[in-house]
Amino acid sequence: MLDIKAREGLGRIAIFSHRDRKVETPALMPVINPNIPTITPREMWERFGVRAIITNSYIIWKNPHLREEALSRGLHAMLDFPGIIMTDSGTFQSHVYGDVEVSNQEIVLFQREIGSDIGTILDVFSEPDETHGEVRRAIEETARRGKEALEIRGDMLLAGPVQGSVYPDLRAYAARLMNSLNFDYYPIGGVVPLLENYRYAEVVEAVIRAKMEIRPSRPVHLFGAGHPMVFAISVLAGVDFFDSSSYVKYAYDDRILFPFGTRDLKNLSHIPYPSPYLEKYGVDGLRELPREERVGVIARHNLYVSVREMEAIKQRIREGSLWEYVEERARCHPTLLKAYRRLLRYSRFIEEYEPVSKRTGFFYTGYESLLRPAVIRARWRASRVRSEMKVRTPFGEVPAELMETYPFGQGEFPWGEGYGHEGIDGRPAVPEVEPLARVRAIADYQFLPGAGDALFSGQVDIITSKRTGKIRNILVDGVHVASVRAHDGLLTLRFPGGERLKEAFPPPFFRVVVNRDSAEFNAVGRNVFAKFVVDAWKGIRPGDEVLVVTEEDELVAVGRALMNRREMLDFEHGMCVDVKDYRNRKGGPEENGVGQVS
Repeated sequence: MLDIKAREGLGRIAIFSHRDRKVETPALMPVINPNIPTITPREMWERFGVRAIITNSYIIWKNPHLREEALSRGLHAMLDFPGIIMTDSGTFQSHVYGDVEVSNQEIVLFQREIGSDIGTILDVFSEPDETHGEVRRAIEETARRGKEALEIRGDMLLAGPVQGSVYPDLRAYAARLMNSLNFDYYPIGGVVPLLENYRYAEVVEAVIRAKMEIRPSRPVHLFGAGHPMVFAISVLAGVDFFDSSSYVKYAYDDRILFPFGTRDLKNLSHIPYPSPYLEKYGVDGLRELPREERVGVIARHNLYVSVREMEAIKQRIREGSLWEYVEERARCHPTLLKAYRRLLRYSRFIEEYEPVSKRTGFFYTGYESLLRPAVIRARWRASRVRSEMKVRTPFGEVPAELMETYPFGQGEFPWGEGYGHEGIDGRPAVPEVEPLARVRAIADYQFLPGAGDALFSGQVDIITSKRTGKIRNILVDGVHVASVRAHDGLLTLRFPGGERLKEAFPPPFFRVVVNRDSAEFNAVGRNVFAKFVVDAWKGIRPGDEVLVVTEEDELVAVGRALMNRREMLDFEHGMCVDVKDYRNRKGGPEENGVGQVS
């Protein structure tokens, strides 16, 4: 249902699929009003590349004509949309108008009957001014309705909204309660009043508190968040899906969306962001259009900008620069910066999901950069490395042996502005380090103290690159045990290196335990899939080098983790260890190049 392809922070690019329909996350689900389709779903599919939409089943149910058409033709045919369609239940109408004329059972059955891919229970909307007790009772009523709905949903995926108003403890309580019922999909509800009043810090905290309780294999949706300026920070906090009718609602008020904020047409004199829809007419020409035509143009621009922002976020995840992008976006509005600082309070939780390195260097944009999860982890891991030579850096004092590893050796800072003054242009002067001391320190940093001695004891031969002079391969007693990666200065294990670590460190350290059926394939080089994992060490982070072992602690492969322990034990689909070297059952390790220099 959800297959992760790339990640950063709590953000992830994944393929979400159901009924042979797929969408890449993070994704925006534009709201379709079946009564007033300003932009048709077919145009969204063909022109904007939208692969998932959301519409309101209560509006359809209440209109006799639409209701009959949806029941007779099915939702996909009625809307002429081949992608994933999610339906809301009428909860937001209860927030706006005070009540709805349908029961939870009726609306869930109706969503199932019209062929919705993802249906939603009729949850109880919690307002920001409600008391703690009132919100708690609403949460418990929502859970009761959720249990009722799960029994009648059929093969339709069911969304269980997480409410909780402005109370972080109740957001966590609601998430635990809904998670215990095992929904397929988890929207964060009741945030529209907060978004409308720029209370972004409370929205971010609501998302994080829910993410801490919800199964990581389940998609998280932020109901009603349709402004592109909140997309990046929300994705970093763990949101997979967004929906909003803002693209068209704002158009009716001549308000134009940009990634950095909203501008009224009456105050606009230039086009500050490239858009084929605005550029076609220009500001003056847009004002002169008849109202209905102008609404259509602005709505298309708003949707275009929203879709483009989501694509920009995906690119940032792919290249490993989402943190920097969020820090840039946070400077668009003081309340966004406040929200980002709130997010950083949860860095220790986010660290469990943060990759151990990236192909791009660490890019400093402000003091908040040094509060990122990767920095917290790097400081802690570096502190356990014994070294007589320390280098003063923005990360603190770092062992000189680690100055070519991520993030210490691949950072961009405003050198000379208080971050060391010893070297050229303020960069720290790094003393010469003996190669064997370097690789042992890297091993202690990457694994645990003692790993350097375990891996590199005996007759050690270090092979360097002829072009750069950098360490590439390490042989011990003539056997290749590890390599140093060029892009991050960390170690890649070979199978003999895995054997040495396994002997030195007892279970569960560094281990991913697989069942016997999987082990047979992993031993000949196949990757590890989450559904075959029996257990894993809680210290594993995405990107860590791991030992793949059987339940009897027999080493069958070494590889790079793509998930942490919680994810490995929860996901039912997807690869969780990229196997790099393995034990060949026919001829032993040497037959597969283990021991060869690469």
